[in-house]
Amino acid sequence: MKKILVSLLMLSLILAGCGPSKASEKELQNLPNLSSQTALVLVHGTGGGTGTFDGFSSTFIDKYKVSNQRISLEISTDGKLNYHGTLTKKAQHPIIQIGFEDSIDATITQQADWLRIALKDVANRYGFTKFDGVGHSNGGLVLSTYAQKYAQTTPELKRLVAIGSPFNDLESDDNAGDLTFDDVPKTTPLLRTYEDNSAKISPDLLVLSIAGDVDDDSFSDDIVPVLSALGSRLIFKGHSKVYLESYYKGEEYDHRTMFANPDIQKKVAWFLYDYPGNKKEIQLAKNE
Repeated sequence: MKKILVSLLMLSLILAGCGPSKASEKELQNLPNLSSQTALVLVHGTGGGTGTFDGFSSTFIDKYKVSNQRISLEISTDGKLNYHGTLTKKAQHPIIQIGFEDSIDATITQQADWLRIALKDVANRYGFTKFDGVGHSNGGLVLSTYAQKYAQTTPELKRLVAIGSPFNDLESDDNAGDLTFDDVPKTTPLLRTYEDNSAKISPDLLVLSIAGDVDDDSFSDDIVPVLSALGSRLIFKGHSKVYLESYYKGEEYDHRTMFANPDIQKKVAWFLYDYPGNKKEIQLAKNE
């Protein structure tokens, strides 16, 4: 009896040390090889979670029919992963909704490192060699940091969409100007870091940056100044293969719900699945 209890104790300790990110060899063998597919990775902003993009991904599956399966993946602060759902061999452009356990106090770099742990595990499970990324608010910053820090890793980021991402933080005085800007009044440490590392960006990367303006004289989406959201041009223009900007004006383009706006979803779907991106191109937003 004592030997049995000791054995059970040892087994429980072994199981306790196995995080949910570690699939057994048998489990890995039973998962489909989706190396021919480009996954779509959705990254939420501050305070979000794995369900933040539920409506967005449902639109891509049910309305645009550019994808047919999705899973979600939560990343804990110690790098352990918790999968919700599995993909099958019939998956087309599968969607992976990322959720960070700490999306409030963690730095953008920390979240980018956690994203790297997650994508490395996803690639190990399903064989992905490439992915597209859509990030809302700080989620766009996480993907932009990933594009610089992990440009030479697998899976490779091919297309990046940043929706209302504060590349130059949130102060209006630091972001005064109009859409013709070629610099901001004050470059914050965040933007400076991105600019200093812009040469690390893959020359094959395609980028779409989206800014909203609620048209209340704030020249912002009610949280992120337009020039901060489009501060991406100071990072990606001239370094990525393609850099496009979209500027939306109207009260319906509020920061909190931008990613759920039908106009923006349509633009993102076009960029990810219809835009050829077969030549170098730059399109900057212009004043009306």
